[in-house]
Amino acid sequence: MNMVTTEEERKIFHFLKSRGCCLRCCFRFIGYRTSECYYKPSEFAAQLSYADIKDDASMEETTCIACLGVLQDKEQKNVITKIAEKVKEKDYDCMTFTCALTVPVSVKLREHILYAYMSKEIDIHKSILSTLKTKLQNVKDIWKSFIIPQLEQATGKHADLSTPSPFLIEIFLMYADDEMIFKELINEHKGGNNKKQKKRKCNDNKFSRKNVDTLLIEMTDEQLMRHFTISQIIPKTFVHVDDVLCSHSSIFIGGRYNKLSRKLSQTPWLINGEKKVETSVQDLLCNPIAEMVKAESIKFLSSGREDVDVRNIYGGRPFAIELLNPRMTNITNELLMCLTSSINQSTKQVQITSNLKVLSRFDLKKLKEGENIKTKFYRALCVCRDVSGSLPPLEHLNELENVKIIQRTPLRVLHRRPLSPRTRIIYKMRARWAKPHELKELLSTAAESTDAFFVLDVKTQAGTYVKEFVHGDFGRTKPSLCDFLNNEVDIVALDVTGINLKWP
Repeated sequence: MNMVTTEEERKIFHFLKSRGCCLRCCFRFIGYRTSECYYKPSEFAAQLSYADIKDDASMEETTCIACLGVLQDKEQKNVITKIAEKVKEKDYDCMTFTCALTVPVSVKLREHILYAYMSKEIDIHKSILSTLKTKLQNVKDIWKSFIIPQLEQATGKHADLSTPSPFLIEIFLMYADDEMIFKELINEHKGGNNKKQKKRKCNDNKFSRKNVDTLLIEMTDEQLMRHFTISQIIPKTFVHVDDVLCSHSSIFIGGRYNKLSRKLSQTPWLINGEKKVETSVQDLLCNPIAEMVKAESIKFLSSGREDVDVRNIYGGRPFAIELLNPRMTNITNELLMCLTSSINQSTKQVQITSNLKVLSRFDLKKLKEGENIKTKFYRALCVCRDVSGSLPPLEHLNELENVKIIQRTPLRVLHRRPLSPRTRIIYKMRARWAKPHELKELLSTAAESTDAFFVLDVKTQAGTYVKEFVHGDFGRTKPSLCDFLNNEVDIVALDVTGINLKWP
C-alpha cells in the first residue's frame, strides 16, 4: 500500500531538483541506499532518465538548498585537504581512525520545510510521504560513504568501520547565514507561546540543535510554510570547515613504585596556588611518561596513598597513569624498559620496582576494588613516653590476632574527610625492641635514652590509620597500642612494607 512507485519517485526527484537540491539529496530524500547513486550521482540519474546530465555541472556551482553543500563535490577537495593537514600537524601514530561530522543546525529544519512543500505541491498520498520520511538517508552517513575512502588516501590511515577506532577525527562544517535566517522564526515562535516561554531558560531562544528539534515538534507544516517560502531559504554560500579536532582515547600505563623520601608528597601539594614541596611522586613518575607519549594531560591513580613523611619500600605501591589524548600509542616493552631505567636514574626519591605495563580499563578496577578485603603491611618505629617505671612487655602483642578497632576520623584529616567512625581489623602484630643501628637510621635527632624505642610490624585491613592506632589520637581510636601496653606510645617513623594486590 505504501510502496513508492517509480513514477512517484520521478515526481519527487524533479520537484527537489527544481527547488535547488543537489543530486545526492534528491536520492537520499527518495530513500535510495545504493552506494552507486552517491558515488556517481550524475551517471546514476542518467541511467534512470531522472536528470539531464548537461545541466549537472551548473548544479554543482549552486549551493544545495537542503545540505548547504555538505554533499556536493565543489567543496570536497578543500574539506579533505583541511582535514589531512590537521591530521598531519597533530602527528598521531595510530593507523586507524573514526570520523565524526557535525553539519549546520538548519539542515534538519530545511529537510522538514522541503517535506512540507512536497506534501502541498505534489499529488502524493500522505502515507507515501510518511514512508519517505522514514526512509530519508542521513546526510552525515551519505557524506561518510564517499568521503572516507578519500580521507584514507589523503591521511594514509585506515577507517575502522566495524569497531570505533581510538583515534577520532571530528569535522565541524558551518554555514554562515544559518542563525540570521532562522533566528527571527525561533524568537517569534517562542514569543507566541507565553506559558511555555515562562518555563524556559533565557538561552532557549538561541539557534541551537536542541531548539530546532523542539521547534519541529511544536510546529505544523502549515506554520513552517507560513514563515518560509522556498526562495527565502535558498543559500547564498557553501558550507565551510569551521574546525577539525583530533583526539585519541586514553591509554594506561602502570606498575609499582617505592617512595624513599620522608619529605615527598604523593601528588602536587598546593596551598593557595603555591607548592608546599618542590616535587611529588606524581611529577617524578608521570611527567617523563607523559612527555614520551605526547599526552595532553594525565591522571595519577594508585592503590591508596602514603603521607609525606611515610616511606613505601620493598614490593612497592601499585599505580597507574591515565594518559589523556596521547599522540604516541605504539608502545613496546623495550620502550617501557628504557623509560623505567630513565626514571630510576633521574631521581633517588622514587623508584619503579616492577616492569611497566600497558593496561586496559578493566585492569584499573583492581586498584579500587576489594578495599575492604585488601591487606597492607607496615613497619613503625614507636616509643614509650612514660619511662618512669619499668618498660612494658612487648611479647603479648605478638599473640594478638584479628583485633577489631574503631577509628573516628583522625584530627589531622578532619578538615577534608567526613566525621564518621569505621571499623578496621589488625590481623597480626610483631613487636621487638629497636636495635641501635635502626635508631641511627630513623631518628633525626639524638635521643637521651634509646631503651624505650621499639619496632612494630603490623598487618592491617586496607584503610587503617596506623599512626592513630599507635598513639590513639586522643582516644579517637579504640583500642590503640597505648591501651594494649598501658603506656603513652607515640610513632616516630612509618614505612609501608607491602600491599597485598596482584599488580600489574
